[in-house]
Amino acid sequence: METYKMFINGEWVESSNEEVLDVKNPSTGTTMAKVQSASNEDVHRAIDAARNSFDSGIWSRLPPGERSNILLKVAELLERNQEEFIKIETENSGKSIKQVSGYDIPYTIDNIRFIAGACRTLEGKAMAEYVSDGTSAIRREPIGAIGIITPWNYPLMMVIWRAFPAIAMGNSVVVKPASYTPLTTLKLAKILQDAGVPDGVFNVITGPGSSVGEEMAKSDKLEMIAFTGSTEVGKRLSVLGASNLKKVSLELGGKAPFIVFKDANIDAAVESAIVGGLVNNGQDCANSTRYYIQEEVFDKFLARLRERIQKLNIGDPQNPEIDMGPLISEAQRKRVEGYIEKGINEGGKLLSGGNRPLIKNHENGYYLNPALIYTENDNSAIVKEEIFGPVFTILKFINYDDVIRRSNDVTYGLGSSVWTSDITTAMRATRDLRFGTVWINEHVVVPSEMPWAGYKESGHGASLSPYSLEEFTYIKHVYFDLTGKVRKDWYGQIFKG
Repeated sequence: METYKMFINGEWVESSNEEVLDVKNPSTGTTMAKVQSASNEDVHRAIDAARNSFDSGIWSRLPPGERSNILLKVAELLERNQEEFIKIETENSGKSIKQVSGYDIPYTIDNIRFIAGACRTLEGKAMAEYVSDGTSAIRREPIGAIGIITPWNYPLMMVIWRAFPAIAMGNSVVVKPASYTPLTTLKLAKILQDAGVPDGVFNVITGPGSSVGEEMAKSDKLEMIAFTGSTEVGKRLSVLGASNLKKVSLELGGKAPFIVFKDANIDAAVESAIVGGLVNNGQDCANSTRYYIQEEVFDKFLARLRERIQKLNIGDPQNPEIDMGPLISEAQRKRVEGYIEKGINEGGKLLSGGNRPLIKNHENGYYLNPALIYTENDNSAIVKEEIFGPVFTILKFINYDDVIRRSNDVTYGLGSSVWTSDITTAMRATRDLRFGTVWINEHVVVPSEMPWAGYKESGHGASLSPYSLEEFTYIKHVYFDLTGKVRKDWYGQIFKG
């Protein structure tokens, strides 16, 4: 069993308190590796490394093209070593190997290549005369040392989404991966080192969020925190970051409506409903979680959905024939089961699933059969709150105004989808739904070129797209006097002299 070290200032180090944490394989419930549990001293050492590397200019003052070329080398090395990453990511996260190999890793490599190219092409306002005596210009400059805190559902991908736009723009970072899934982030640090990223620019520390993450958020030497995870933790980081008014970028929870109108292609909607609900074993903030079906096609949709769910293959995620693996932990499984119980107690009818399957040779894994629940209670916890697990909540609706109002009536605003063959209905919905993404006749598609961002308590700030790079910059106004005069004409308004 390997014990991983942390990566600080180009060195692989153990925690100063000599404490380590177990990393579990959620498919078996057994320990697969150990990582360091960083002390406050370790956290500040990593922050100092990031701060000093930024201030030195060794990375921040490189031309964008040079930083881009190094990041492209990272993508090349990751692609060359992807089999190792696929194996570790599958074992550590519990997601199916066909998702990791067919989507997660190739898509992550594409994300890197996009970010590397985009950092060379950011544009601002043209230099222009906004007053008669001078010219103004805009500079975008890196923020400095930035703390990056990533979730367990997409361990490698979320590091790329958050840390790479930051370093592409010349910042230095301290990354704290989720305690459940830190392994591929630590492996990635070696790839960045091999690609030529200077010491101190990319640091990785491991340990509990309650201590390590909070210490990062309180630090005066970090000028920004970028976090992806739960809304509750995002709020806490915002409070801690307020001590020095550091910038806080948050990509938080979701409660995506999946709206099927009577004129939709029902077979296509059902296929996407399965994928939208079960991608990443149901642990995705973009998951379709509330299925609003127009009453005229409700019975047809439900019958087809039940039929398709029964054909799911649940088991060992290393098996390429498996559709769904375990949840990330026993605590997460109990959380999801608690929501299923709440949904039933609040008037819902369990139509299928919600129980624990028996997987041969994986009896101690954190498996759960997807639950299909019909409810008429719009105030039920399974309608209002993020579950982060394989729970399909089915509801009926009458008409357009009814479903838009109910879809928007949550605290979240991340992803949503609409199923219809009517272009007018589709266009109206893209305007009226208060979500950062609206998919039409599809769900959970986010090209590298497009932003992933939320409304309301789903956070603020964008991942992916050029907007994500702007997120990690300051805007500076530069003014040039064009007169050469010792005393400008307007000075008399202040001082006659």
